[in-house]
Amino acid sequence: MDKQPENQRIVDALPPGTLKLLLPVDATERSRWGIDYAISRKQSGRGVAVSLLFVAEPETSWQVLRFLTQENVRRFQAERGNYLLEDAAQPLVQAGIPVQVNYREGDIVFEILDVAEQLECDEIVLPVPYPRWTRLFSPDIVRDVILRQRSVRVTTVDPDGMPEYSRQY
Repeated sequence: MDKQPENQRIVDALPPGTLKLLLPVDATERSRWGIDYAISRKQSGRGVAVSLLFVAEPETSWQVLRFLTQENVRRFQAERGNYLLEDAAQPLVQAGIPVQVNYREGDIVFEILDVAEQLECDEIVLPVPYPRWTRLFSPDIVRDVILRQRSVRVTTVDPDGMPEYSRQY
């Protein structure tokens, strides 16, 4: 399910040379680091447009599904996702950057790569990966996107929105 706001047409009809960025967001502050990157690119004189993406993973935990139906879980994730997308869009809109919001359900890494290709984005902007030792405790979506990307540049940024790493095959 994609949420297509009125500004969808703005992103589709961009002037030539506009940098199209995909910024996946979630409830963490880390996912917002790309917002500063987009704003700094705009302030440097470059035309920028941003597609924000929230991906909800299907809930399979019996502890959750014991008390809630799949539909209740989906509705909760969609409401939460839309709130996060609207919140993330505010500083971009205030900076004069055209914004498109996208809500998807599925595997996070696949959806990030798929949306980037569908929207013909120039870059996927993600926070720098966690240190290697933390991978023992949680999945590292950023590393997986970097390893699985095919055609769209992946740029990782620090907490100040400064690029740390950029890779394209």
